[in-house]
Amino acid sequence: MSRTRKGCNFKWGIVIVSLACLVGLSLPGLAQGGERLSLFLPSFNQAYQDAAGIWGSCQMGTGGCSDRISTDGCLITCFAMILDYYGVDLFIPAASSCTGSARAGMDAGILNDWLRTHGGYGHCPRDAIGNCCLEWSNLPSQIFLSFHENQSESGIDFASQQIINQALAVGYPVVSGVHWGSQCHGNTGKTEDCHWVVITGKLGVTYTIVDPYNRDVTSRYGVRTTLTRGALGSYTVDRFVVVSGLVPVTSLTRPHLEVSFEPQKDWYCKGELQRRMIHISRCDCELFLYARVIDPQGKIYYAYYPTPNPGPTDLLCYSKERHSLYEEPRRFMDGEWEWSRRVFSDEEPGTWTWEIWLEDPARPSEPLAYDISAYTIAGAKTTAMPQLISGLAAVGLALLFTVLVYVLVLANNGR
Repeated sequence: MSRTRKGCNFKWGIVIVSLACLVGLSLPGLAQGGERLSLFLPSFNQAYQDAAGIWGSCQMGTGGCSDRISTDGCLITCFAMILDYYGVDLFIPAASSCTGSARAGMDAGILNDWLRTHGGYGHCPRDAIGNCCLEWSNLPSQIFLSFHENQSESGIDFASQQIINQALAVGYPVVSGVHWGSQCHGNTGKTEDCHWVVITGKLGVTYTIVDPYNRDVTSRYGVRTTLTRGALGSYTVDRFVVVSGLVPVTSLTRPHLEVSFEPQKDWYCKGELQRRMIHISRCDCELFLYARVIDPQGKIYYAYYPTPNPGPTDLLCYSKERHSLYEEPRRFMDGEWEWSRRVFSDEEPGTWTWEIWLEDPARPSEPLAYDISAYTIAGAKTTAMPQLISGLAAVGLALLFTVLVYVLVLANNGR
């Protein structure tokens, strides 16, 4: 993928960019995008190799292709998520199924079997033998694709951000080819589109994603994280594809969930108070609530209260095992409420990410609503960062005001 850079007036370019950055720093709310899918996106793990219906070890492609879903199936696993999101079900007869049994519905294994029998794989230059590459035009007809490229070497260029944000705002997931580091895994020599993920929302200056690669081969679910903390590293977007379709109307009855931290800000210092809030709409039912945290080292824990009927000031416990926040299902109704209150004291400095979701007790492991939010706890070396940023923003605005006054004076003198 080519990277293009267009020329511009250097002096005014520097001034405009600098002023834009300073205004952005002084008004952080402008940089906090709220775009995200309004409905929950299912997730699948390409490496799933446990229990019935496994697909990680299934062969991909045709004509003797040696690829397996567990090692090369990230892209089709992403499309399985999106097809499931759009309510697309496929039927695979026993003779065409990797498992040897007839299967119906949608997951990475079902989609792979369908592609193998519907011209979904073609030959690509790197194939030593067989047809291993996805034929984009032969995906199930219920979805429509538009292809785009990110023109930035790092981050996401402005035009691409606008395309992604607009897609998310209307409920369209975005499949993105990404890379991390200087090249792809192994000895392929590739430096782009090393891996594929699904972009699901905007979170501050990054995006939330579902990563189809989960190292836990006993789990059928992908990893819900952000571009900056992918399962394989900090991801840089290369090519991306907006996938449009008809969102099932029945899904609109699901609860809508938002999680926030108050005071609402990106940085906290030790000794500061943080209130953790949940906003719920379209809900009047008894559900399990899950709260999962990712610490600065990337370790994942489930937060829970060890006692019944806890209040927001009660002490939270943490477990590596799957655990709901409360022992029993709770009745949730429309509104806002505080589920935890914390004064930071001995927490590790760095970025902390919280995931919150609701589950029906009758359908465990199938979230009805999901949200994610993050903040950074300043360490000894970074404690002054928020104050420094605020100071720079103030200086920048003062300089901007001075320049504007100077220009007006010159204009008046020239009359």
